[in-house]
Amino acid sequence: MPLIGQLMCFMRQQTSQAYKDLGYDITPEAAHALMIIQHFEGLAQTKLAHILEKDKASVTRLLNSLVQLNLVERIQDTNDRRIIRAHITTKGKNTFAKFMPKLHDVSDLTLQGISEADFKQTLSTLHRITTNINAIYCEKN
Repeated sequence: MPLIGQLMCFMRQQTSQAYKDLGYDITPEAAHALMIIQHFEGLAQTKLAHILEKDKASVTRLLNSLVQLNLVERIQDTNDRRIIRAHITTKGKNTFAKFMPKLHDVSDLTLQGISEADFKQTLSTLHRITTNINAIYCEKN
């Protein structure tokens, strides 16, 4: 498990550096949040907090930094005014499109020398670990 944590830390740092190379000085956490918002357009701020495993105040600070850079905007839900949704802006989408090739380069370098069979076995093992974690989590909740 420490190796997985080390890999996650490295990838967060590389993600943040890729954004810095594009002229955006954002934290690894903000870069991660932007990736999630890009994937789940219109994500409620509370759901983002759950995915990031951060408290509401931390997510508010993350979103403030992304809003200030005009990469994300907050929009009030039309059905429930208490819900604030995070949407990626056009500038955010364009930045993300420039960012993805850099992330693919990091991924390619990280996986260099690993055979497809080894990679598939690793994915299979990680899926089993995730299934085990979900089973434990579901039993407690």
